[in-house]
Amino acid sequence: MNLLTEKWLPVRPLEGGKICWIRLSDLLTKEKEYEICFPRDDLELAALQLVICIVQVLFTPKDLRELIDNFRKPMSEKEYLDGIVTYTDWFDMEHPQYPFMQVHGVKAKIETSVDKLMAGLTGATNSCFVNEPGLADQICAGCAAISLFNQASNAPSFGGGFKGGLRGGAPITTLIQGRHLRETIWLNILSSLQLGESIPNHKENLQQPPTWVYPIKENSDIPAASIGLLRGLFWQPAHVELCPSISEGDCGCCGRNQVAIYACFLKEKFKYTVEGVWPHPHSPRKLTFKKGEDEVRFASFTTAAPTWTRLASFVVQKQINENQKEGNQPAAVVIQARKLYSRRPERLRLAIGGYRNNQASILERRHELFDLNVGWHQHPGQIQEIVDLGIGYKVTLRKALYVFSKGLKDVKGAGIAVQELGVKQFYRRTDNLMQKALAEAHFEDPEQLAADKDNLRAELKRQCIQNFEEQTKPYLHDPELIRTMAVARRKLFKNLKALEPEPAGGK
Repeated sequence: MNLLTEKWLPVRPLEGGKICWIRLSDLLTKEKEYEICFPRDDLELAALQLVICIVQVLFTPKDLRELIDNFRKPMSEKEYLDGIVTYTDWFDMEHPQYPFMQVHGVKAKIETSVDKLMAGLTGATNSCFVNEPGLADQICAGCAAISLFNQASNAPSFGGGFKGGLRGGAPITTLIQGRHLRETIWLNILSSLQLGESIPNHKENLQQPPTWVYPIKENSDIPAASIGLLRGLFWQPAHVELCPSISEGDCGCCGRNQVAIYACFLKEKFKYTVEGVWPHPHSPRKLTFKKGEDEVRFASFTTAAPTWTRLASFVVQKQINENQKEGNQPAAVVIQARKLYSRRPERLRLAIGGYRNNQASILERRHELFDLNVGWHQHPGQIQEIVDLGIGYKVTLRKALYVFSKGLKDVKGAGIAVQELGVKQFYRRTDNLMQKALAEAHFEDPEQLAADKDNLRAELKRQCIQNFEEQTKPYLHDPELIRTMAVARRKLFKNLKALEPEPAGGK
């Protein structure tokens, strides 16, 4: 099966209807509007990212004007065929020399079932709750390609000495969401100009073949700046090879009937080192200034805190220096979107996905859509301020409940970590509130934006007080804790007062 010429992508017409499988050319050269259709949200994001990477490499526009033309109208069949002509062999799942994202001739003592290619399907704390039975007993070539790409690019390694992807074990991916699939793809394609700004030595490394055509040498030291666009987007950190497909059957993942299916693959360890950070265009980065040097890491989900707490760092650029020790670098697709939306102001819909992991084990899957109102690209400080408001009220609640839990020198504590449950409840009850506040904020109207913030403060304050009462009430049968509750309540209201804005004209 060839990703450039055959049907493999499971979609559903946007106006409704049954799932169908289309060619990449059907998506890029026809007016019909689709959405990707998978039983798992992370595989939908991986399929979208795979298509974006293919289009990025084959059909890079020279500038924003050409990019806008591309998502306004489909390309011609001739344009498509001309674009794929030199790449067709590289995207063949069963090519005799270099099958897509595999290493031909992997030596392994045992075969591994394909369910190990799907991140979090086995060996994850949440796997039995979020996956359908038999999801990966056998998979079609399209699902195999998506799983290979997702495992290599977005998921933790296989563990036990296997290397992870260029972005680390479980990076966060941020993509711009359009009105339909074709528009979404083009909104995430970087122009040649943006690529030149984002990837060092981009033009010099443009002709590099992928890792399955020119394999990574074992024990080699590879400068990140020497990795080209195609090689970096499709970096395969492991030696893996699908076992030959078996007789026709039904895919347990996408549900496609009577197609060649895969049940096993081979994998083996090998070592190498990448020196530096390759600036993947789909991921935000965290910047830290330590000991006079800049440290760069890709953002990842390290706690159970909701995604809105990190949202500002995904869209707001913050440089670092001796005085500012921590900063953010949004993904290149978001940086380009800021330029694009300055030409045609619109709401930003940001697709955010990733895994929270403990080494090779996946603890949680994340896949969310966030809206930012018109004007988001011109008022980054206001986005940060709204997010900081939510975090500020969470911290205030936690501090008050911590006093109730631990007590003070002459005040008995409850001895129960009520602050942990209180924070979980706060996040759960305010998640939709914070998302709505960001989606409806009047960034371009200062007076209305101030009213928006006042309304948000009032609701967050109500949530804090209600949460505090719920967490402390069960322990008030102990007379000594009544005093503790009063002390903690006083701290709560003092800190809530500090979160209120200064009156107009100052004191």
